[in-house]
Amino acid sequence: MSNVEMRPLLYNAIYYCSFLDCNIKYPQMSRVKENYPEDFLENVKKTLLTSVPLRGYSNFKIGGTADYFFEAAFNQELVDAIICVREASVPYYIIGGGYNLLFDDNGFRGLIIKNGVKGIRKKEGIPEVEAFAGASLGDLLRFCEEHGLGGLEFAAGIPGTVGGAVFGNAGAFEQSIGDFLKEALLLDAKGRQVQVGRDYFEFKYRHSFLKEKHDVLLSAVFELREEEGKTIKALIDRNLEKREKKHPPHDLPCAGSYFKNPVLSSGERVPAAYFLEKIGAKKLKVGGAAVYSGHSNFIINQENASAQDVVQLAQELKRRVKEMFDVELEEEVIFLPAGPSTP
Repeated sequence: MSNVEMRPLLYNAIYYCSFLDCNIKYPQMSRVKENYPEDFLENVKKTLLTSVPLRGYSNFKIGGTADYFFEAAFNQELVDAIICVREASVPYYIIGGGYNLLFDDNGFRGLIIKNGVKGIRKKEGIPEVEAFAGASLGDLLRFCEEHGLGGLEFAAGIPGTVGGAVFGNAGAFEQSIGDFLKEALLLDAKGRQVQVGRDYFEFKYRHSFLKEKHDVLLSAVFELREEEGKTIKALIDRNLEKREKKHPPHDLPCAGSYFKNPVLSSGERVPAAYFLEKIGAKKLKVGGAAVYSGHSNFIINQENASAQDVVQLAQELKRRVKEMFDVELEEEVIFLPAGPSTP
């Protein structure tokens, strides 16, 4: 395997991040307000954790420590935490299952909020299901199978939560979660809980309008179809079998498909793996990060990789594809910079 030699990266892009926005600058401060934990306790009635290693909250198993960390178990806790952190102008980022996410080696200078709000229910008398954003996709599929609700079988094996899936319009087998979303409950930038329809999200390939807004998904309703449980199970099992043939095993640290499938000038969408295979991606590694031998669009943490290893390897893959095919690959995995105190 070829170990790519590259210069160290300087993470000089500074961001103020929520789950929905990685494009606004941080407030100018060297550290989070010292009295912020007291403010949080007063307003949310919960205690913040401090200096929390983030590697345990990312499927990449990479990341330094966050100044503060809070896991919301109930919807009101989540709402109160977000309103509190916004009012204090403290940098924050909301996570779900920690997939499609790469934390900085230097951690995060602010508050990481983990959405642990779970819960799924069937609408009375109609083939619709409502799920909180913190519910896992796996739990949602099992619920649908048990209650005879078909349509989401394509999502079998996709890791993460309902919130993350809607945020990135997750999909497989030429279907996406946005195809089935009917309506959703959001927390908007003014702290109001608002109901919106599908059109609000402006779904596109691996994209929703949430990526451009400060609105936070609280729950979503999916419009499905009545189907026998055994038929749903058969489709789920078939899709799982297809994925397991080419995807890394669950115990291998990885963030999922690293690059989006690009669209050519002809309008055709081509798998990123096609180009990555042609440039010999499977032979490349940087430090402890390597391209998975079974599928060239997966970067794995092979041996105590750093975030810088992963980012450098991704940059080299993009460079080679651009050089050979004049195609720009775009990351599907989100890299979250630590913040203004990053060297």
